[in-house]
Amino acid sequence: MTYMSEKEINLKLVIVLGRMIKAMDKRLVPGITGHGITMSQFAVMEALLHKGALTVNEIIETTLSSSGNMGVVIANLEKRGLVEKQISHADRRSRKVSLTTKGHDLISTVYPEHETNIMNNFGGLELSEKQQLIELIKKFGKSMEDHT
Repeated sequence: MTYMSEKEINLKLVIVLGRMIKAMDKRLVPGITGHGITMSQFAVMEALLHKGALTVNEIIETTLSSSGNMGVVIANLEKRGLVEKQISHADRRSRKVSLTTKGHDLISTVYPEHETNIMNNFGGLELSEKQQLIELIKKFGKSMEDHT
């Protein structure tokens, strides 16, 4: 590899990371959208599958989403009969969102396929490389937070 300045390396990192995310999306998104749900809908349903009923705020926190369109995402899932809202027993002012039987059946099909796609896409890395990559990305993310 030829010598690059730190500035050139930083710019190259942005490009490489962007291309990696684009490539990952290209390989993972069709496996989800092919089942007639959006990535946001998948994220909500996956959270409900693994965590059980959640409030809208808990869903936003769990899925690392913004509150901007979460109401629309949940409303669309509700219209399709994939989720339902119920008044929370702990706080009657709040509603819990949960999967319906139809929603559970769908995400129980989609999620294992998605997991397999993820396994296949990371097959080019050794386990130790994956662990190292996780640590580097976490370190990078923390340094970005520290500079804001």
